[in-house]
Amino acid sequence: MVKLMEFVSIKENFIASGIMVAAAILMVYKKRGLAFLIAVGLMVGINDFFTDLIRVSNCSNSFSFPSNHASNIFTAATLMSLCFKNTVLPALTFALLVCYSRMYLGVHYPSDVFAGALCGMVWGFLGYKLQQKIVTTMG
Repeated sequence: MVKLMEFVSIKENFIASGIMVAAAILMVYKKRGLAFLIAVGLMVGINDFFTDLIRVSNCSNSFSFPSNHASNIFTAATLMSLCFKNTVLPALTFALLVCYSRMYLGVHYPSDVFAGALCGMVWGFLGYKLQQKIVTTMG
């Protein structure tokens, strides 16, 4: 179980599969897929920046609140679930698995993960609105 949780927690383990998913999204959804990829890239980047800013400006000696992993994965999962309704179950299941792995490995408290997930959901929803605007602009 520890090996699985470590694997799920390391972002670099998903580069190849992420590229394949992105390619599949582009092939299947064309412009709507491109709009999604632009929005998810921007929102995860913005979320990552703000989550790091919150952690650096935090007055405590702990840099774990909120969980950056939880925030990033929930940004992507929320946006994906809103853009592609058939992905709700796998996207949220994977997001919850990543969140659980952070607690299982002892690097985050439940409150860190919960706060990160909430932040991610907000950024994911904003990303969905951005994706809709991009699709409208593309025609």
